[in-house]
Amino acid sequence: MSGYSIEVSRSDLANQRQVAIDLAAAEGELIARVDLAALTSNNITYAVHGGAPLHYWNFFPASEPDRGIVPVWGYGTVIQSRAAGIAEGLRLFGYWPSATHLRLRPGPVKAGGFSDLADHRQALAPVYNSYRPTPNVPAQAEPLVALFQPLYGTGFVLAHSLAPDLAAGRQVLLTSASSKTALATAWNLKQAGHAPIGLTSEANRGFVEQTGFYSQVLAYDAIESLDPATPSVLVDFSGNARLKARLHRHLKGLAASHIVGDTNWNQTADEPLEGPQPALFFAPTHWEARARQIGPQAFDAELAQSMADFLATTPAWLHVESSSGPSGYTEGFNRLLANKVPPSTGLIWRP
Repeated sequence: MSGYSIEVSRSDLANQRQVAIDLAAAEGELIARVDLAALTSNNITYAVHGGAPLHYWNFFPASEPDRGIVPVWGYGTVIQSRAAGIAEGLRLFGYWPSATHLRLRPGPVKAGGFSDLADHRQALAPVYNSYRPTPNVPAQAEPLVALFQPLYGTGFVLAHSLAPDLAAGRQVLLTSASSKTALATAWNLKQAGHAPIGLTSEANRGFVEQTGFYSQVLAYDAIESLDPATPSVLVDFSGNARLKARLHRHLKGLAASHIVGDTNWNQTADEPLEGPQPALFFAPTHWEARARQIGPQAFDAELAQSMADFLATTPAWLHVESSSGPSGYTEGFNRLLANKVPPSTGLIWRP
């Protein structure tokens, strides 16, 4: 099956190239066509953290060691199958390369789908290896699900993990409050009765306030107006080291600091951080823990209902924008890289 992948330079993410691919399914394998995928700041995070310890580059190996293929979430269709129990034409939601096609080696087929058993993926987080049929998702809803399914899942389990801090009376502060993962987190916290404080750029402050998900929204220039003594938890979606240093220096009551994303990944600082040192929040670990706690089916149902309720709010604040082909990918990815996609816009790419 002929197509292409988009490879980026690991040392210069704005350096992209189109690489021809030609795939065929061996016995026990299938070829899926990537139909649509979301491009979000989450994909920038995958690229920035492509190496150790998260190894996002390892999911879809590139043609050369200094190149990488950025993973994306979305929908694909099985177009060639030599795998038992999987018919051609099956629609799947999952984790795809920035490419037109992917070869998969399915494990046992269950009601919830299957996992890719390709050797190079077995040491990686299992949640990224799962592919699920989507018979109940109408075509018009697929872009929203692609945009929010993985991001919403992160926000959902993140809000759940903050329950002890909420019980202790700590306020929760979210940087990059306009990002989709932050919005999902804020909505879940508000549903639990503890709307967080959103921190964002002055340009995005009106949009963040419009969502109604936050108890208070402050521009970054105003963070020193926060009471420094109030017990607080910082959840950083920005990756802006200078901003984080300011917050750590000002918030004397800071009890914990979490790193989730890197929307401003190129902002660095030389000074050491005061207070508690940031800890990486790795969502797949929390997804798996929650699924073990209440059972996989109960977790899936809980998450699906919660996300459906959240997606019902999006017509009031989100516009979906579509692009296609290699140029559409490059244009969208580079806009994200330069932080030039408005928070009210969701990018969908059709290879």
